[in-house]
Amino acid sequence: MATVNLRDFPDQLHREAKAKAALMGISLKDLVVKAVERFLEEEKKREKKGGK
Repeated sequence: MATVNLRDFPDQLHREAKAKAALMGISLKDLVVKAVERFLEEEKKREKKGGK
């Protein structure tokens, strides 16, 4: 599994994501992975429809 480090991640976004992950009972890493997976799934659907 790859290691990813983010620089200059907005403080407010970090706080909100960390709080949401805690409310969901998951780690911040898992929240970010879920968000990226969802984004990629939506992009695939959009590409199949012929949009960009």
